[in-house]
Amino acid sequence: MINELVGVIRVNAKEVDGLIAQNLQTALNASVPSFLEAVAQDAHFPGMDDVRALAKGVFDQIAATGEVAVRKGTIVDRAGRNVDAEVLFIGPFTAAYRTADETGFCNYASSGKTLYALSRLPTRRMQAAIGRYMDGESDSVPMDISRGGALRQLTHELNLWEQIPKGGPIVWPILLILAVGILIVIERVIFLLRNRFDADKLVRAIESNGLARDWQACTAVCDQHAAIPVARVVKAGLECGDMQREEVENALQEAILKEVPPMERFLSTLGMLAAIAPLLGLLGTVTGMIDTFHVITLHGTGDPRLMSGGISEALVTTMLGLTVAIPLMLSQTLLSRSVDKRIGEMEEKAVALVNILHKCRGTR
Repeated sequence: MINELVGVIRVNAKEVDGLIAQNLQTALNASVPSFLEAVAQDAHFPGMDDVRALAKGVFDQIAATGEVAVRKGTIVDRAGRNVDAEVLFIGPFTAAYRTADETGFCNYASSGKTLYALSRLPTRRMQAAIGRYMDGESDSVPMDISRGGALRQLTHELNLWEQIPKGGPIVWPILLILAVGILIVIERVIFLLRNRFDADKLVRAIESNGLARDWQACTAVCDQHAAIPVARVVKAGLECGDMQREEVENALQEAILKEVPPMERFLSTLGMLAAIAPLLGLLGTVTGMIDTFHVITLHGTGDPRLMSGGISEALVTTMLGLTVAIPLMLSQTLLSRSVDKRIGEMEEKAVALVNILHKCRGTR
């Protein structure tokens, strides 16, 4: 019976010692006793002092696992150096740190009883949440209930720019399309902004001067805004004001058609780029799957890591092609609508000018 009791004590001591060793709070608590060293040897007979120490260790672990505390201690930073930091312990689950330079999560190495910073910092939103919680400004904080599993997954998570090289050679034409598309969008936006103009104000000035029979003032108003397409169209109509109504309308229509090509420049090219990008992504998908099937033919399906390269190429190129095509297509649609609006405005003001000329000069 005594031997069975001693065996139970030793087994429980080893379990409690394992819990203590795996608890990340042990990293900053050097006074934690080791029950394994005390009772593991057969020559040592556990007495009541050992049993009391065992019970105390159990209750201390119960209290520690329900504790949330901020302590000052030493951790290993992302560069491998020992630095002093504020460490936030959330029970035995999560440890976060804050130094003068950065805020992030810690992992725990039970072999050396050391806290070390994750190789990758969390998002800025998470960093801000950790900082507010450590300062007592918030009652919520992100934590990892898997005891480091989710944090290790965070270190292996790749952002978009880190995934691009895994897409193979097809990604570079797609990125070239993106660069050309961005330049076209910027150029078109600048062009439309520079040609933004209050055409209603121009027509009102033309009408007021026309009623006063001051046609030179009408031409001068158009000359002040010679860089604006609608002003050039109106001026072309004024120059033909002595002609018949049909001839004035033809002259205005000719002036409008002359202004349309510069306004629609590169829009068809932008639409073509938006159509090519997903096709290149599909091409990358096909080549990636071909590589994957080739690997399966040579090595079988025993090791999935051999197939990961082709699968990554297939998926990354598709993702990148759609990522490039969607904003380019949206930009092309918005720019086309803006150009159509400007063309409609020129046609409206051309009709208004014909009516003004007909009313003021009696042209037919």
